[in-house]
Amino acid sequence: MNISEVLNVLLGGGLVATLVAISTLRATIRKAKAESMKAEADAETVRMDNTEHATRILVENIVKPLKEELNETRRCLDASKREMARLRKAIDTANSCKHHDDCPVLVGVRDKPKSERGHGGKRETGVRGQPAERGSTDMVGGGCAGGGAAGDTAGGTE
Repeated sequence: MNISEVLNVLLGGGLVATLVAISTLRATIRKAKAESMKAEADAETVRMDNTEHATRILVENIVKPLKEELNETRRCLDASKREMARLRKAIDTANSCKHHDDCPVLVGVRDKPKSERGHGGKRETGVRGQPAERGSTDMVGGGCAGGGAAGDTAGGTE
């Protein structure tokens, strides 16, 4: 055999090996891509499961207690509104009483709170040492301003 024949065999075999290696490499790349896509899909599924689990925990531990607290606050507010209506009705009835001028309850309702009093917190007095009349006996409306446990009502039933 001559040198050119030996080179032909070596180079020819190398070319075939290169072609076989390329085709094998393509199959390996396709297989790796398929495995990669499967792993990504599995990771996405796990992520979605984690998100659903976190959402469930959030709802159970935060949303439900907040809803219960909101409903309790609404019940308290409704009870306070009912009590305010009863108080206003009682005051209106007391104003039409023949003894309303000397009624200590009405005098106390007409009296200003300490924070609104002038002259160092002393009450202004009118005739015979009685507190001066303030005009309107309307109560200031508002919300559930606290003071007592939730659900506490003066004589109310729930």
